Amino acid sequence: MKPTAMQGNPLHNHTIQSQGGALFGLDARIALAVFSLLAIVTGAAMVVNMNETRAKGLAAELVDTAKAIEGFHTDLRTDIFMALEEPVSEARAFQALYDPLVVREQDNLRGRWNGPYIRAASNRSPAYGVMSLQKRSPDHTKACTADQMCFLWLVYDQVKPTIVREANEIIDGVGESTAEVAGRLQWSQQDDANQILYFRAVKALTWKEGEL
Repeated sequence: MKPTAMQGNPLHNHTIQSQGGALFGLDARIALAVFSLLAIVTGAAMVVNMNETRAKGLAAELVDTAKAIEGFHTDLRTDIFMALEEPVSEARAFQALYDPLVVREQDNLRGRWNGPYIRAASNRSPAYGVMSLQKRSPDHTKACTADQMCFLWLVYDQVKPTIVREANEIIDGVGESTAEVAGRLQWSQQDDANQILYFRAVKALTWKEGEL
């Protein structure tokens, strides 16, 4: 059978090939757009899941450290700050949970030390900056006063805002109108990328002037 005029026309064949190539190119672009969108959605979901996992771990760590402070108080029968060689040192107060050398030998305080009370061997968290203990009122922004209950606050000085808010919902629940200064977990701004997290660990055993 002889080819028809259209079949034998090179221009016609080129047009069909061009249309096929155009369609293939369009399909490829659509597929790429779909894959890109899926990658974005998947990546966002992974970040959310990772933040949630980290927040749960942080919340558990805060509660465990609060229990460790209670254990320290029970063993030494005095406020952790009052047990120190340097009584007003916030860094030393946290260090006393894992290092007995910062605890006073007087009154057998070092002898009653039964730690380490926490797993850390440094006051620097691998993920959340420097850790310390501070004495504050129920609002972490206010100093202790003689007529108000005083608390020991566990402080982490470099925590991502998303982690702070996730951990806050785990510990204090949702719906706080001024969450940054209410509840057991509070915070203040450190810099553009981080916040200072304050966790109200335990009641301070002493908070008279000169004992802070």
